[in-house]
Order: sequence, then C-alpha cells, then structure tokens
Amino acid sequence: MSMSFFGRLLIVAAALLVSPAHAAVWTIDAANSKLGFETTLFGSPLPGSFNAWTADIDFDAQALETSSISVVIDMKSADTGDATRDETLKGPEWFAADEHPQATFKSTRIRATGENTFEMDADLTIRGNTVPVALPFALETTDGTTRATGSVTIDRTKFDVGQGDFVTDSVVALEVTIKIDVVATPSP
Repeated sequence: MSMSFFGRLLIVAAALLVSPAHAAVWTIDAANSKLGFETTLFGSPLPGSFNAWTADIDFDAQALETSSISVVIDMKSADTGDATRDETLKGPEWFAADEHPQATFKSTRIRATGENTFEMDADLTIRGNTVPVALPFALETTDGTTRATGSVTIDRTKFDVGQGDFVTDSVVALEVTIKIDVVATPSP
C-alpha cells in the first residue's frame, strides 16, 4: 500500500520537529574584538595580544548541545608592545612559530552556569601539545550585538612554552592568563 503525498509530508514535518536544534553561526567584529594574554616578567605585569586569529562560532544558548567554537591563532602575531620581545616569543624557546605556526582552541562541551554565563570545555593546542581547559565566559547583548568576555589561566610549561633558561618562573611566571573579549553578531 503506497503512502499519499500528504502522509509523507507529515512524516517529514514530524522528523524536523523532533530533530535537535542547530546553533546560530556568528560573525566576529574583528576591529572590536581582542584575544589577549598576561603573565609577569621579573614580577611586573606583561600584557600582550594576538593580532591575527580567526574563529568559527556556532552558538545558541538554547541549543548548547549543538554549539561549537573553534579558534585558530597565528602565533607569529603575538604583540607585547616590544619588537625585540615579540621576535623572541616566535623563537624556539617560546612559541617555536616556524615549526608550530598556529595554536588552536576547540570546544568539546559548552554548558550554562547562570544567566548569560557559561563554561566551555576545550582542547587548547600550543607547540603541538594539547591540554584540556575550561573557559568561563559571560555574554552581554546590546542592540543585536553580543560581547563575550572571559579568561582562563594556564601553566605554560604544559605546552613546552619557555625552554632553556625560561623553564622555571625565575624570569617569566609559569601562569599565563588568556583573555577573550569578542564582539559578534548572529549571521542572518
């Protein structure tokens, strides 16, 4: 017995209704977004940022199970405001940017922790070393534009960042705080 056209249409409609929701794709406002880091050098604060990075954001607070975030960072774009120091960061003792030109940050799970606050479990890869991290972040939406801010502190030695004289914290602290301030809008 063959099914009528309307019968098949009802089955397709029902399947769409029970399918999981898909997250929204976001477009980043690069001019107003920043991926920064901070540590200490001889006990004094040393802030910096990465000037070249991209992110694929597929996020919906109502569909966290299908949301994902992936960031690719150009390690040669590290900027601390000092050209000599920035060139040193690219070298083999620090980022080894010739051998490992990119770092990646890929979400594995995102969960709500409160109203407009979330925590993202992710795999962070630097110098070929992948370490799981948990990044708490908050969202603030104004006039259709959303700002995500958050930070996570990592131990640089788990990524083999800081070789030779820099393996200890005698010059540069072992802890590095990664800070995000991303402005984005959902794509239509």
